[in-house]
Amino acid sequence: MLKVFRNKNVTKMVLWAILILILPAFVLWGTGNIGRSGPKGPTYAGMIDGRKVSFDQFGHALVGVKCQVILNFFNQPKVLDEFLSNKELMGKMTWDRLLMEREAKKARITVSNDEVVKFVKTHPIFNRNGQFDTRIYDYVLQRVPIDPRSFEEIVRESITLQKLNDSMAKDVAVTDEEVFEIYRRENEKFKLSYVVFAADAFIDKAAVDDAVMKDYYESHKSEFTIPARTLEDGTVSEGGVAKFEDVKDNIKGFLAAVEARKLALKAAGESYDKLKGSISKDGATFEAAVEAQNLKKLETPFFSRTEYVEGIGEAFPLTDAAVKLKPGEISPPVETRRGAVIFKVAEVQKSDEEKFKKEKEEYAKKARETKKIAILEKWLRQLELANRAIIDFRDYEKYYR
Repeated sequence: MLKVFRNKNVTKMVLWAILILILPAFVLWGTGNIGRSGPKGPTYAGMIDGRKVSFDQFGHALVGVKCQVILNFFNQPKVLDEFLSNKELMGKMTWDRLLMEREAKKARITVSNDEVVKFVKTHPIFNRNGQFDTRIYDYVLQRVPIDPRSFEEIVRESITLQKLNDSMAKDVAVTDEEVFEIYRRENEKFKLSYVVFAADAFIDKAAVDDAVMKDYYESHKSEFTIPARTLEDGTVSEGGVAKFEDVKDNIKGFLAAVEARKLALKAAGESYDKLKGSISKDGATFEAAVEAQNLKKLETPFFSRTEYVEGIGEAFPLTDAAVKLKPGEISPPVETRRGAVIFKVAEVQKSDEEKFKKEKEEYAKKARETKKIAILEKWLRQLELANRAIIDFRDYEKYYR
């Protein structure tokens, strides 16, 4: 770690209990055969502030993004895999990193060696029993492989970007009402009368033609990668991308499910208009209006934002909509993982205001962070509009030779 750590002579003890979960992800830090674009493709990745961004610069930033994702989610393997396997997302994050690096340079933000050392020494991925372990650090970097100086410079860049982000939203303020709104959303419990428009009911109407499936396959080939494996006779099969015909049925099932959810949401929208008409014009109750459409009214027990509602899925889309409703109001269609829902709040278990007073500062931090993210998102979108990439993020590797 920096020069003093690199000169240490340490025993290369293999700490399998810790590293067996870390190494498969770290292997993905490499950039592959990063080089220049082929003769038929672009000769650079895009323009930032009127300057061409080379593929070498893009490749370096890509490694930085992968490192940052791994450092953030090393203990959440499913989340980590979702990030690293999503080429389009990784490509976009790489371009955003390049944009922010340029802004940080213009802002003359610097990071000292001591800050780099502190970050690495305190990161849990390199700690054992609460202490930084040089053996883990050296062993992991050797297995990547990435040399310590390159890794440390990536860490320096990431700290620089964090400082930039902090400076962009350093004066964020929140009102007591905004803080309490977040507290309510996370702590109030609701009992709902609701109607479900299940996606499964529309699956037979969700037509997916071969052209759409083929397009999805071409745009998401990284999702169909087959790893090399050892066969019974001891030979090793070749890895690679599965053939379209071999994964066609899986693609069809996935796209049909997506289309079915869209159809469910559309049907919910049509019913919502009729429900609102019956309630406002005819004075009907929610229950009577539902019955008039031959829909089945259901009721939930009390539930909170973090719970799972039977037949619907994760509760947070419902609670986030419920806190915005006045008593007796009907929600517009709320999309859920299993379709769409229209509901009326039957009862509310109010949040504990005395408890809120004790935890107010914690929720104030959450409220400020939410506002800060919104500010940074708007700023970054403006940078993206002013500085366009010219490569396809869905398959950026095709530009490398």
